[in-house]
Amino acid sequence: MRIGIILTGDYSWAGGVYYSLNIIKLLHTISLTEKLTIVVIVNSGTPEELINELPKENIELSYLDKRSFIYRLWHKLKNDRFVADINALNLDVIYPLIAYAPSHSKLNCKAFYWMYDLQHKFLPELFSTEEIKSRDKMFEDMAANSSAIVFSSHDSKGHFEKFFANSKANKLVYNFVSLIDRGVNEAVTKSFNLPSAYFIVCNQFWPHKNHMVVLKALDHLIKEKKKIHIVFTGRFDDIRNKKYVDELKGFIAEKQLSNYITLTGFISRKDQISLIKNAKAVLQPSFFEGWSTVVEDAKALNKFLIISEISVNREQVKTNVLFFKPEDHLQLSNHLSKLTDDETNGIQFNYAQNIEQSKQDLIKLFNI
Repeated sequence: MRIGIILTGDYSWAGGVYYSLNIIKLLHTISLTEKLTIVVIVNSGTPEELINELPKENIELSYLDKRSFIYRLWHKLKNDRFVADINALNLDVIYPLIAYAPSHSKLNCKAFYWMYDLQHKFLPELFSTEEIKSRDKMFEDMAANSSAIVFSSHDSKGHFEKFFANSKANKLVYNFVSLIDRGVNEAVTKSFNLPSAYFIVCNQFWPHKNHMVVLKALDHLIKEKKKIHIVFTGRFDDIRNKKYVDELKGFIAEKQLSNYITLTGFISRKDQISLIKNAKAVLQPSFFEGWSTVVEDAKALNKFLIISEISVNREQVKTNVLFFKPEDHLQLSNHLSKLTDDETNGIQFNYAQNIEQSKQDLIKLFNI
């Protein structure tokens, strides 16, 4: 069997590329006992770091943009370049497709679409009118024309069924897991001159990620003379969200929080995992998620979580967790205060069981 997994994104949407990478790694473990080849579909923009993380056995790498000029011109004129590229790979399955196109009807393999989330339906104020129209059109086309749509959570599936009740697509839920190196690079902590105890937020600086509630909770705790430090990973100069980032910068300056936070900027996945491993707890304050990669990372590392009480988070996390209302910085500060004073060893559980279940779910999903 040949399964194609698309890995053509970059770190501008880290959750998307890590989603595909984790599926590739899990499929690789399946390929060690099943007759399976994973065809990883990349392009010149795929980060080298991601390609280097790929397993070596039973993997084929296919660059979509490394074709002859005549080939590219011919299929551009026919408007079927993507389909022609995929059909040439002789796949049985292609995943994840995130938008439907009429030419997809000519694919010679089973196509699975991924509905990552419907955030624009719940937080329209974070999107422009054109972005909302574009997303609505994209998801309407997927709902009307695709035969199989995969959701990362039952929460996301429920949202889809609410807004696209007439869709005849087969609706499938697959809870992805994190396959990560559990080793720790102690030098990373030292390089950022971090205190021995700190909390960590690993979200891109997008408005729905809700960093402000963390800063407000931090300000409250500092006024109460609590000893606390919070690490934020991710680019803090994202021009796509300049207004949001400027608001955060203004609050940090106004409340004089600089000595109590560390902004790492963009760091490698390996370094981020090391910082999570050494943290007292992981904070996830989002207003909206489909199924959080960071939360899954924390579960894989048996780290305590303090997360917003949105429904998908309650679906994703059952142990080692405290929930708070995403707009309530005082409730968050109470949780932080409690964990600042107490140990956060949490309840040890066997994440290998999650991985095995996810593996069996993939086998069933793709009929391996």
